[in-house]
Amino acid sequence: MPLYRLVAATAARRPEAVALCCGPRRLTYGQLLEDVSRLAAWLSSLGLVPGDRLAVLLPNSIEHVAVILAACRAELVLVPLMPDAPPARQAEILMQTGARGLVLAAEMAAAVPAEAISCLAVTICLGPPEPGTIAYDAYRDHADAAAPPRSAVPDPICLLVHTSGSTGRPKAVAHSQERLARRVDAFIQALDITAEDTTLAVFQAWRPVVLVFQVLAMLRLGGTVVLADSPDPAAFWRLYGEHRPGYVLVMPSYARALFADPPAARADHGRLRFWISGGDAPGPALYEAARRITGRPYCNLYGLTETGLAAVVRPGETDKPGCVGQPLGDVVMRLVDAAGRDVAQGSPGRLLVASANMMVGYFNDTMATHRAIGTGWYDTGDLMRRDAQGDYWFLGRGADVIVRHAVQVAAALVADILAGHPDVAEAVVVGAPDTEAGQVPVAFYRAAGSDPGGEALIGYLAERVEAVSVPVACLAVTQWPVTPRDKTDRQKLRAMAVEHLGRTSGDG
Repeated sequence: MPLYRLVAATAARRPEAVALCCGPRRLTYGQLLEDVSRLAAWLSSLGLVPGDRLAVLLPNSIEHVAVILAACRAELVLVPLMPDAPPARQAEILMQTGARGLVLAAEMAAAVPAEAISCLAVTICLGPPEPGTIAYDAYRDHADAAAPPRSAVPDPICLLVHTSGSTGRPKAVAHSQERLARRVDAFIQALDITAEDTTLAVFQAWRPVVLVFQVLAMLRLGGTVVLADSPDPAAFWRLYGEHRPGYVLVMPSYARALFADPPAARADHGRLRFWISGGDAPGPALYEAARRITGRPYCNLYGLTETGLAAVVRPGETDKPGCVGQPLGDVVMRLVDAAGRDVAQGSPGRLLVASANMMVGYFNDTMATHRAIGTGWYDTGDLMRRDAQGDYWFLGRGADVIVRHAVQVAAALVADILAGHPDVAEAVVVGAPDTEAGQVPVAFYRAAGSDPGGEALIGYLAERVEAVSVPVACLAVTQWPVTPRDKTDRQKLRAMAVEHLGRTSGDG
C-alpha cells in the first residue's frame, strides 16, 4: 500500500497542514489520514477483500479522494466510471471488470442501471441512500480502524482506467501502486514541485494525469489540493483568485476557453509558476496566449494511459511549440521506421517507449498485453522526430498521419504553421479519404478575430509547406468539437471533412 504510506508519512510531518479543499470544506492531513484509515477498515468489514474491484461514480470531492486512498489502503482495485457515459456503458464496465462494490453519489444513481447495481455485493451511496444501498457516512460509526487484511502481492494493482476507444474497443489499463508512486516522484523532480505549492484540480481526481500530477504530488509533499466541483471558467477563476495556486493542469481545449475569458487578464497570477498540459497537442497560439495573458509559461507533458508521463517540456524551455521535451526518469524513447529500424536524427519515426513504471497490462487480456508490451517497448503510434539536442518533436498521432499519393503529410506540423497566421486562434488538420490520392488533408480553424477565409489560408500555407501538404480545404468552425476527455474530437472533424468534400464534389 505505498500510496497510503505516502500520505501517512506526510501526515506525520504536517498533521495540521491543509491537504484538501472543496468549496467551504477544509481537511488537514491528520484528518485525512484518520478518515482514510477508518474508511478502509469499514470497506473490509463489508466483505471486500484485497483484489476486489470497487467501482466509483462520484463528483470531484474530498470523498472522492478519500475513497481512492482507502481503496489503496485495503488493496482494492478502483474502477472509475465516467459521469457522462450512457447507462449501458456503465453496466458493461461493471460486468467486464467483475466489480463487487460501487460507491456512487445519490445524484448520479440514475446513470447506472438498477439491474447492474443489483448484481453487486456492496453499493455505497453518498447522500440520501438509494433503496438497497449503504449510506457512505456509516463509515464514521465504524469502531475498528485497524489495518484491513493484506495480500501477499508486493505491488498490487490499484486502478483500472479505460482507454477512450479511439483506436479500437476500449481496454482497461491496469496501474499498480508502486509504479504510480514512482511516477509521482519523477514528476516532482522534473518540475521542482514543493510543499509551498497549491494546485487547483478541475478534472476528476481519478484521471491519471490529475491523480499523479496534482493529487498525489501534493499529498506526497504536504501541499494543498483544491478540488473544483465545476469546470465552468467563471468557477475556475473564482477559485483561482481565492487560492492562488502554484501550478494548474489545464488541457488545451479547456485552456483556450480559460484564456479567452475576461477574468484571465484581471486575475492575480503572482504565485503561479506555470501551467501544465497533457492529453492533446497545444498549438503555438496557446503558448503565446499563456505568456501574454497570464505572464506564465505553458508546459507540455507527453504520455499515454499505458505509459504514464514519458517526457516533459520544463518551464524554462517552453518557447518550442510542438516539442514534447526529453525522456523523464527511467523512460527510454526510440523512433523507428515501418520495419522497426531506428531512424536517423531529424528523420520522422514512430515512437516506442520503455519504462519500469508503465502499465502492468490490460486487465484480463493477456494477448493484448503481450502485443502491447511483450517486447518491453510500447508502440505509441505517434510520429515524432528527434533534434540534435535530444528533444522530441510531435508530428502527429499515428492515425492522423496523412498518406497522400504515397507521401506522408505531418498533420500536426501543417496545423502549427496554419495557427501561426495572425487571424487564426487554433487549427487542426485531418485526413479525408480520396479515390485518387488515398487521403487528402483538410484543415479546420477558429478565427482569432475577423475571418481571413479558407482560400486566403490555403494561399498562406502554399507559401510555407510543400505542395503535397497543402490542404484541399480550410474550413472555419465556431464551436470546436472535443471528446468527453477534453481532447480534440478528430473523428468528428473527419466526418465533417468527408461531408464537405462530398458536397463540393456534387455527391451530397
